[in-house]
Amino acid sequence: MSNFQLLLLEDSLFTSGTQFQGVKTPKPVTHSVRLDRKVYEELSKEASKKSASFNNLVNQILKKHVEFDQFIPDLNFVLIHKGLIIGDMEGQNDDTVLSRAEAAGGAFARDTILTMGLPLNKESLLYFIDPVVCRYKNFADCQRYRRDGKEVFYLRHELGARWSLFLKGYVSGAFKNVLDKEIEIDETKDGITFTV
Repeated sequence: MSNFQLLLLEDSLFTSGTQFQGVKTPKPVTHSVRLDRKVYEELSKEASKKSASFNNLVNQILKKHVEFDQFIPDLNFVLIHKGLIIGDMEGQNDDTVLSRAEAAGGAFARDTILTMGLPLNKESLLYFIDPVVCRYKNFADCQRYRRDGKEVFYLRHELGARWSLFLKGYVSGAFKNVLDKEIEIDETKDGITFTV
């Protein structure tokens, strides 16, 4: 098991999969580092704004780097404002938006999971959706809960019906390309919901 996969053990929703049963979560390590004064001051301000400890904020930043940011150069990312994507979608019909989103979601999900060294399975795909798509790519806020033994996802946003249509295609494409599975996705102007 890679160090990256061991870090995923801290996410109890991710580790509910059978491949991680019986594996213990690693204990935290104490290590001192020297920071530039400006970096320390900015991190301290941000921690204060978030009502978080300095240590907690730094750990979140480093965890995000280990879980995702280190892979960004290999994934050929370009930082682009969502408004540009939504503006481009306005001139397209629904079928075009859906098909392009499905192609993008399917290709990116598979490439990301393989680049991270994870297996192409349900647990890896759910990890791709939350945190990768929701927190790291900032496509939506993800609410996850269990109902009747299944996991329900609600991807919520404030970008309107076209963004919901895009998210529906993106997630649908990811499930098709990674698991060869069709899922039912309900959409509203404020988000999408699906159960796995």
